[in-house]
Parts: sequence; structure tokens; C-alpha cells
Amino acid sequence: MRIKCHGGVQEVGRSCFELNDKYLIDAGIMIGEIVEYPEQVWTHNADVKFPEDIDLSRIKAIFLSHSHLDHSGALPLFFHFGMKCPVFSTKQTKKTTKTLLLDALKVQTIRQENVLYSKQDIYNAMNSFKIVRQGKKNKFEDIKFTFYNAGHIPGSSMILFEIEGKKLLYSGDFNTIETHLIKQVKKIPKADILMMESTYGNREHTQRKQTEENFLGVVEEIIKRGGIVLIPAFAVGRAQEILLILNKRKFNVPVYLDGMAKDITKDYLDSGDVKNIKLLRKVASKTHFVKKGERKKLLQKQGIFVTTSGMLNGGPVLDYLKYIYNDTKSAVILTGYQAENTNGKMLLEKQEIMIDDELYKVKCGILFFDFSAHSGKRQLVEFVKKVNPKYLILEHGEPSAIKELSREFKDRKVYTPKIGDVIEID
Repeated sequence: MRIKCHGGVQEVGRSCFELNDKYLIDAGIMIGEIVEYPEQVWTHNADVKFPEDIDLSRIKAIFLSHSHLDHSGALPLFFHFGMKCPVFSTKQTKKTTKTLLLDALKVQTIRQENVLYSKQDIYNAMNSFKIVRQGKKNKFEDIKFTFYNAGHIPGSSMILFEIEGKKLLYSGDFNTIETHLIKQVKKIPKADILMMESTYGNREHTQRKQTEENFLGVVEEIIKRGGIVLIPAFAVGRAQEILLILNKRKFNVPVYLDGMAKDITKDYLDSGDVKNIKLLRKVASKTHFVKKGERKKLLQKQGIFVTTSGMLNGGPVLDYLKYIYNDTKSAVILTGYQAENTNGKMLLEKQEIMIDDELYKVKCGILFFDFSAHSGKRQLVEFVKKVNPKYLILEHGEPSAIKELSREFKDRKVYTPKIGDVIEID
């Protein structure tokens, strides 16, 4: 078995691996210095990096683990350059991938960035998708493959490949911690070779239930003192999870949803990958979906505003923050990782933010709660024990995280490849 690393090693972004010189696993991009891609985070000087050194003419199929752009964003470019092959994914992954790719193209066009592909390229890619059901074994040419729930976002999958008498499990991005939105990971297959993400290879998460209780307590406190609650959230998965958590308490103010999270939430209302679809529909029906032109009016009263973008690099969140930044009664509550060189990171570290090329000193409250959709170090170690591979390939992680995590597996052959490396396993 031969695995070539075109991206996603010693870095978080542009995940792309070639199996036996003819199959691609994921097709992601990396944008500038962004470290995590729950949503597109474009900047005016976005340095978009694509997977390197791929002969597209020999690729027979692409296997897509989930829709985030660090796993799917290169698809339109591949099809722009003539790729013609099936793209295997779950139904929900196809649906969300289309939404994210079209939105990313729209943002690039508005900002007059160097657009490398067209809307037609996106449609050509989408028309090549072949839908697979999780838990069902499939066959294509000389490879058998099965998608399993990864617990990361709705539709996300880990993929088990069977080829040349060996089993290879690609974890994709996964989360074994129980959440409100997504069905918990139940089936973890055994494999000879495991390719595993290492995003949190050197970090642990706080206990989820306690985090939720603390979060709800803070929201209650802000409401009691007469403030507005602003919750930046990633459009895919995080915003919906936050709405479900907020539903655990009765607040005497409305809950609003804005930005691309509105479209994704609507997409999820008929998804078979959502843990409790009836509850999500009920919560969505009670949530006020903000219409164009009504933000200023809504901000005249107290409310809880859940909106994109999660790293505050654009989107409606900046309109809301511009209104409350000087109000000490109000607060912005960050709910996801804030990468280097993002507005969210600057807000956390310096209590400053750039809006319309103007620097604002933020005086409202600034809080952070860890609602990550990735497994922490302890979950990663337990996952390896359950899969019990002879060979372990650590990917999708910063060098420091991969280095620390690799020390946990002295009883196995561990690979920590770089871009361009080829791993051959007999």
C-alpha cells in the first residue's frame, strides 16, 4: 500500500492524500495563516494553498470525509483542470459542501481576490458526487470502502478502506464526545493502518457538561444586568449546537440567528445525521432568523444573537459588535478556536478588533468557552487503542501537537510525514 501526502501533514489545512497512485482522500485548501476551517475565513491578502504535486489525470475517485473547506475546498480547482471522476460522500456532506463552495466563491469575487475557478466548476464537481450511506460497505474498482459516523459535523465520516488484503482507517476530523446536534460515535472499526487527525494532540478539552452550565450561567448574568449577548459561531455545526444548548434554559429575551448559519440550519432540518431532528426543528421555529435590514431595529432591545463568522473575520457579527463594543453591560462570547491573525484572536488577546479598516478598543465583556468539534488528546489516545492499528500515521495537526501525541504510542510504528512524503506499507 502506497500513501502520498499532498497536504494536511505537519499543518492543519489542505488535507489531501493519494492512495495507491489513483485514489484521493479529501481535497482541501489552506487559507493564509488560518489553522482551523469550520467555515471559510478569507482575508484581503488570502494566500490560498492547494494540495501539491498531484497528477489529476490518474485519479480514479475522491473520497470526501466532510464538507469543511480544509477538506473540500480544492474540488472546484481540480475539476477546472479537467478532473473527471466520482466523488464519494454522504448526502449531507454533498449538500453542505455545495453551500460552502458557493459562498467562498462569492466572498472571493466581492473582495476581488484572485479567483481560480468558476461557478460552473463547482457545479461540475457537485454533479460528480456519488452518495453513500454510513455503515454500508461499497466497492469501486479494486477497493472496498465503508463510511462511519465521525461525530464532527452532520454528515462527517471516518472512512475504512480495504485494499490489497489490508484495512486502512482514515479518521477525518472526529469527535467522540457526546453533543446535542450530532449522533455520538458508536462504531469504531479495527484496522491495520490508522491515519488520524492530531489537531488537539497536545491539549485536553474542559468537561463538556460543566462548560455548558458555565456558559448558560454567563448568558443569564448578562441578561440580568441588562446587556446584549453576542455569540460568534461557526456556521456549520457550531451555531446549531449553541442554539440547542441555549434551549436548556428559558430566557426572557429572544434568541436571534444571523449570517450563513441560517442557511446551514435550514439544510439540517431534514438531515438524517442530526441526533434529534424534532428538537432541532422545534428550536429553529422558536429562533428569530434575522432578515436583511432589521439588525439595527433588533439591537434596540435585549437579545441573544448567534451569528457568523466564528473567528470574527467578516459577516454580520461585526455589525453587532460595532454596536455593543462600548457597552460594559453587554458581552461577546466566543465559542470556538481563534486562529492566529484573526479578529477573534486579537479580540481575546488585546481586547481590540478591526472593523471596516478601523481599530476599535472593546470595552464590553469578552469571554471564551471551548465547544470544539475535535477530539482532545485523551480521546485521541483512546481511539487508537480501540482501532488497534499496527501502523499509525498522524496528520491534520501542528508540528508541536503531532510530536507530543506521537510519544503516546511507543508500542506501534508511528509515521509523522511531511508534505510530499510517500509511505509504503507491505
